[in-house]
Amino acid sequence: LPTFNSHAIESQLHHIEGLSEHFLYFNDDVMLGNEVTPGDFFLSSGLTKFFPSPALVPLGEKTAGDPPVAAAGKNNRRLIEERYGKVLVQKMKHMPHPLRRSVLEEIAERFPEEVSATARNPFRANTDLSLTSSLHHHYGYLTGRSVPGLISCSYINVGNYEHHTVLSRLLASRSHDVFCIGESADAEVPVDEQDRVLRAFLNAYFPVRSRFERD
Repeated sequence: LPTFNSHAIESQLHHIEGLSEHFLYFNDDVMLGNEVTPGDFFLSSGLTKFFPSPALVPLGEKTAGDPPVAAAGKNNRRLIEERYGKVLVQKMKHMPHPLRRSVLEEIAERFPEEVSATARNPFRANTDLSLTSSLHHHYGYLTGRSVPGLISCSYINVGNYEHHTVLSRLLASRSHDVFCIGESADAEVPVDEQDRVLRAFLNAYFPVRSRFERD
């Protein structure tokens, strides 16, 4: 510490004192759109669910020009292929990630050099792993502790004008259990306009403060 690398932070979640064996991990742009239950994310047997995306991890070997997210996906793929002979191709959807503390601990034990290297990077680097949003799910599946699941979800980028109508439909229908809202500094929609649109949507969708929110 300090670190500005979410991959590094995520690589150490299993060290949190008092953390449950089964827990949900949210990124800060992921929200619940409807009431959900533990069964949406976990089986009664304790298996975690994961939610594959149609988007693919870029093919080929890692290169110096890969964005950190792509590099992390390729690093995950290399570990899985070397240990299990399976080729990881799919990304995971932007949504809450059902995780098991013991699986994260086991990954850290099985791949100590790679996990330690990720933890040491104060900024995202091309040596990172993406543990919570990808590697946990693929590793859990191949070791019999995770299964594919289905849930109603949506991804909206407020930097894209076309997605503003998606926000309006989502507000009117409240049809998705989970949604992720992204912003972009270099998008067609100016940043201040993105902020206004997002603030108006959130105030309308969540007019009453949750009892879990801070003042």
